[in-house]
Amino acid sequence: MIDFSPNTQKVLQWAAEDALKDHAELLVVYPYRLKAQKDSDQKIVLKKQLEQQAYHNFAQLKSSLPVLDLVPHTFSPEVGFETDRLEAHMQKQPISLMVLSSDIAKVGELHNEWDEFMSRMTVPVVLIP
Repeated sequence: MIDFSPNTQKVLQWAAEDALKDHAELLVVYPYRLKAQKDSDQKIVLKKQLEQQAYHNFAQLKSSLPVLDLVPHTFSPEVGFETDRLEAHMQKQPISLMVLSSDIAKVGELHNEWDEFMSRMTVPVVLIP
């Protein structure tokens, strides 16, 4: 999971190198919040804008990480809370390892959801400082 913070490059570098070593695929999840007024048309437009920006940001990040070209990967921007999106992926597909920045873990701690989330984890988690 990434958040485009300064640590994102380190997280992706580590995850890509690990995936390459293990001949694994990489799923890069970018959760974001959709904060708009009540008008559903505004939400649709905002969602498209935020996703376009996420794809643009990922393309820029990817250009600085040549190892990503060697690893099969999928980038998935998704509306939702970090822990909810991770848990959803963990339940619906075979994930062998989750790689997160310590910044994402701190966000979870601030929202008092990290301990509960960790108790439901069924795969190892690597935190990258």
